[in-house]
Amino acid sequence: MTPSADEGSPDAALASAVVRVAGTDGTVGGVGFLIAPDLVITCAHVVRDALGPPREHTGAPAVELTLDRPLAGPGRAAAEVAHWAPPRPDRTGDIAVLRLREPLPGAVPLAMADAGSLWGHPVRVLGLTRAFPDGVWHAGRLRGESAENRVRLSAADRRGGPLEHGFSGGPVWDEQAGAVVGMVVVAEFSGAPQSFAIPTESLVSEIPALAGVLRPASPFRGLDTFREPDADGYFGRDAEAEDIAGLLGRGDLPGVALTGPSGCGKSSLALAGVAPRLRAEGYEVLVLRADGDTPPRTALAAELLRLAGPGPHGADRGAALRGLEEELNRHGLVGAARRALGDPAGRYLLVLDQAEQLPAVPEAAGLLFPDPHPEALRVLLTLRADFLEAAPSHPLLGPALGRATVRPLLPMTRAQLSEVILRPLDRTPAVSYDPGLVHRVLDDAGAEPGALPRLGFVLERLWDERAAGRLRFTSYEELGGVSGALGRHAEAAWRACAGPADREEALRLLTGLVRLPPGGQAPLRTTLTRAEAGETRWRIARALAERRILVLGGGPERGPTVELAHEALIDAWPALARQAAVRESPGASPPRRGDDPARERRLRQRALAVLGALLVIAAVASSLLYLATTDPARELRGAGRSAGGQPVSRTATMPLKTPT
Repeated sequence: MTPSADEGSPDAALASAVVRVAGTDGTVGGVGFLIAPDLVITCAHVVRDALGPPREHTGAPAVELTLDRPLAGPGRAAAEVAHWAPPRPDRTGDIAVLRLREPLPGAVPLAMADAGSLWGHPVRVLGLTRAFPDGVWHAGRLRGESAENRVRLSAADRRGGPLEHGFSGGPVWDEQAGAVVGMVVVAEFSGAPQSFAIPTESLVSEIPALAGVLRPASPFRGLDTFREPDADGYFGRDAEAEDIAGLLGRGDLPGVALTGPSGCGKSSLALAGVAPRLRAEGYEVLVLRADGDTPPRTALAAELLRLAGPGPHGADRGAALRGLEEELNRHGLVGAARRALGDPAGRYLLVLDQAEQLPAVPEAAGLLFPDPHPEALRVLLTLRADFLEAAPSHPLLGPALGRATVRPLLPMTRAQLSEVILRPLDRTPAVSYDPGLVHRVLDDAGAEPGALPRLGFVLERLWDERAAGRLRFTSYEELGGVSGALGRHAEAAWRACAGPADREEALRLLTGLVRLPPGGQAPLRTTLTRAEAGETRWRIARALAERRILVLGGGPERGPTVELAHEALIDAWPALARQAAVRESPGASPPRRGDDPARERRLRQRALAVLGALLVIAAVASSLLYLATTDPARELRGAGRSAGGQPVSRTATMPLKTPT
C-alpha cells in the first residue's frame, strides 16, 4: 500500500511511524507506533503474541523484539520492554512501551493529544491483518467511554464492522484533533464483537513516565522572560552569556551594565544565560527587579527572605522583613546575605533587572554599590539604551556605571534566531514546522526592531494551533506573522474585555500601566495595585490577564498588582500605543484617526539602535570621569595593566581623558 504523497498528510505520518512487532523467530504479534525516536507504544498482548505462549505470565518479558516499518521501506531495529502494564481481569492495563536500541532511519514519531470529549469524532486507524499483511485503513467514529476508561470504536457507516486482529496496538488518528488520541485495543466484551481504544489520558494514567512524551508542554515562553529555571530551554546567546559571566567572575570591575533597546533580550540573557553560569562557580544569585515604587532596601530584604525562609519570625513576614532591612542597614548586602543564608564565606551575584526603573533614592547607592566594593559581590544590571545618556547623573545608576563594564547587546543574528526557532523542538521530535515556515519567520523577524518578544509570542501561538504534529504556515499567516500577531491578539482581547460601558475605565487602566520616567525617551510599563486601579478596572485587568495580555502578581507589601506582559505591547497594541502617546504628552490631544504612534516609536527605536554606540561612549566617558574622581588608584591601574599584572581585557572599560 502506498501512502499519500503529501508529506504532511495523516496517511504519510502514520505510515512513517507505524511499526510491526515481531519476536526473534519472526512471529508477528501486531503493530505499534513511535511516540519518540527511541520509544514505541503497543499493547501488552501484542508483545505476548509475538513471543508466543505462555500468555498468562504477568511480568514484563525480558526478551528482545524486532521492529520494522512495513509501509516505509526496509530497516529493522531491536527493542526491549521499558514499561509494562499487563492486561488485568478488570479490563484495564494492556500497555507496553518498547525502547529501541537504535533509531529506525527516517522514522518520525507521531504527535499525541488529549482531545477532551471524543464522542462522534471521525478517526482512521491502520492495521496489518491476515487478509492485508501490507496494511489496510479503517475509518470509524469514537463513541462513549466504557467503565474501564476506554473509548468504543464504531465503523464510519453501517456497512463496516468492528476491527479485527492486526489493528491492536495501532494509533487512532483523530481527524478533528489532527493528532493521535489513543491506541487500538481489539477486544470482545459481553460476548459481542466490539472494538475499543485506550485514550491518551488513560495511557498516561497507567504509565506516568509517558506524561512528558505524550503531553509535551509548550517549549516556547511567549512574552515571558526566561529565568534561571528555564536555562535548559534558553537558546541563541551562549557566546554573550560566556563573555559576560567571564567579565563578572574574572574582570577588573565588579559589575557589568548590559544595555540595549527594549525587546533585545537583556533580562533573559541575564537571568537564564549569565546567572546559571555564576551559580555554577559558587555564587548565590539575588534578583532585584526594579518597579519604580518599591525601595531597593525593601526589595532586597524580600529577596533574602525568599531565599532564606521566614526563620525565627515564623509566619510573621512583616517582622522578618523588618529584621532583614535592619541587617542590611548594619552589615551591608554581603554581611546581611551571609547571616540570612548561613554562609559566612558566601559570594553573591546581584542582578538588577530593568535598572532604568530604579527609584532615585540616593541612600540606596551605598547598599547596592558600596565603596569600597567587596570582592564577594558582583552586580549585573540590565538597562535600556535610551537611558544611557541620563544614567550617570542618576543617584543609583551613576555609581553602578562607575564600577561596571558597559556591554551593548547587539541584535541576534539570523543564525542565533534560527536556534531560538528550531532548538526548542529538539525535545518534542513528534512536532515540526511546515516546509518553508522557518525561513519565512526568519525573514520577518530579521526586519523587526525588538523582534524577540514578538517572535516568542507568535511561536507560542503556533504551538497552540499545531495540527498533525506540525506548526502550520496557514496558522502563521492567519495570526499576522511576527509583526502582526501580538497586536492582533491584543486588539481582539481589548474588544472582548472592554465593552462600550467600560471603555472609559479601560482606557484609564491602560494609562496607568505606562509611565515616562525622567531621562527616558519612551514609555515604560509599570505596576498598578488593585487599590490604585479600583474594582471596575481590576475586573477588566483580570479579563485581559486571562488572555495573556496583562500579568497579575503582587505580594504582602503592596497587595495584588497588574502590569503589561511585556513592553513590546506598547508598540504592538494600537489602543495602548494611543494611550502611551497621550501619557508622553499630557497636554496634547489624543491622536487623530489615521495617526500611527506605534510606527513613530519604531522609527525612534531604529534611530536609537544607530546611535547606541555613541550613547555607550558617552556613558563610559561620564562613568570613568566619576571613577577617576573617586578612586585615582583604580584609574592608574586600568591605564595599563590589571592589579595582577595582566593586560586589561579588550571588553573592559578603559579610562578616557576628559578636557577640564
